[in-house]
Amino acid sequence: MTHDASSSSAETPLSVIALQIVNEALQPEATPTALAHLAEQDPAFALRIMAMVNSAAFGISRRVTDVRQASALLGVRGLRSLGLSLALSDMVPSSKGTEVLLANSLRRATASQLLGKLLGERELDEYFTAGLFLEVGLLVRARADLDRALQVARSPSLDRLVFERAFGFAEHPVQGAEVARTFHLPEATIEAIRRHHEPAPPETIVGKVTWLAERVAAIWEGGDIAQSRSLAFEAGRRVGIEERALTEVLEKVPEVVAAAASALDRDVGAQKSYETLLLDINRGLVELTHSYEAVVRQLEILLEEKEALTKQLAEANDRLERLAHTDPLTGLANKRSLEQALIRDLARADRDKTCLSIVVADVDHFKQVNDRFGHAVGDVVLARVAKILSSTLRTGDLATRFGGEEFVLILPGTNAFGAKLAAERVRRAISQVQFEGPQEPFTVTVSFGVTSVVGPGCGGLSKQLFKQADEALYVAKGNGRNCVVIFDDPGAASG
Repeated sequence: MTHDASSSSAETPLSVIALQIVNEALQPEATPTALAHLAEQDPAFALRIMAMVNSAAFGISRRVTDVRQASALLGVRGLRSLGLSLALSDMVPSSKGTEVLLANSLRRATASQLLGKLLGERELDEYFTAGLFLEVGLLVRARADLDRALQVARSPSLDRLVFERAFGFAEHPVQGAEVARTFHLPEATIEAIRRHHEPAPPETIVGKVTWLAERVAAIWEGGDIAQSRSLAFEAGRRVGIEERALTEVLEKVPEVVAAAASALDRDVGAQKSYETLLLDINRGLVELTHSYEAVVRQLEILLEEKEALTKQLAEANDRLERLAHTDPLTGLANKRSLEQALIRDLARADRDKTCLSIVVADVDHFKQVNDRFGHAVGDVVLARVAKILSSTLRTGDLATRFGGEEFVLILPGTNAFGAKLAAERVRRAISQVQFEGPQEPFTVTVSFGVTSVVGPGCGGLSKQLFKQADEALYVAKGNGRNCVVIFDDPGAASG
């Protein structure tokens, strides 16, 4: 049975028919006759079957002209392999320059098939399929990022994973294994695909074959050709294939790749013979230099981006840290910072047997300021009070906003008398400031409560100190405000 290629069904894409063949071939009751009947429904697919059977890739001596006879010769597995080949070839874009993607895949497929035959294996279609899937992860990437996928595909085989990492791609062996699993390939084949770039060959025959096929294909794919050839021969010895036998495979690969591409009706460009390739070793060295220069450039870009991101992250973390410990209105340390600092300074006073004072300050009649002049003016008052507090303290002292109109000062190494003097300086400075109201200027005053402790034995007294300072502040408010009161245990206070 013959068909005119121009009569191919316009409604059903070739890849759909190919995938139907693949799915039907998975059924236990599948037969070449049934699959041939399915293939006959699409003239283009039938022609592909004929082309594959009559190609050098299949290698029979007489020409077949009937699709049923061709299907019988291919068998269920052969038809499934052909369906997979067509489905994968359809994944490769037809635009100029993309032939390298299909050429790389077919090179591994044909090398696997030839190596399987050399080892006496019978199901050669299974080896063709396994090799075909070695680069399918890169075909998947090409659909999302063609330019970078092509850059990876044109790089030396053994450097491909480096390029993928530099570009942030998922490694193609892992992706290829995932795709193979969706096509229900045997577990041994999936594992072979996943491990074909590993330093040592897998234990299974299909694993050894595909592992060696990767190194065979590398000879045609740039870099140091002499080194790639040497590595392929060493890999061959590791799987039990001597140099002479492997050389015969190398001599056949370009012809079989071209035949497979022709059977798939795809152009993969001229395939250099093994002999010609050996005469062009210097070109490989030049390509290797260029590929490494490209890697270095890409890595430099990635490092610059990483350094910039690291710097941005550090700056963002600094901002977050400041926000977590700083009052946004006044710029002073917030309540959280106050609690941490007081625990730290009390521990130091306990250890060094020194004194420590805290001062609680509260703006007098602040609610009236907000009610009379508005909250915006109230915020100005709080910000100015905070500035005076921080500017009049010593280095090592800490001014914090406790909440609302209340502030707390921590004065390490300062006794109650010294703390009162410091509070008096702040009180006078604030009382002399004139604030701009909507109609007229106004002033505010602040009341202060002071308490002090001396080590040792003061490490856990933070709550007690706050209570004492609050009591002293309460007395200051009762004494008419705008004054400083020191807590005087057991409850008396003086101003």
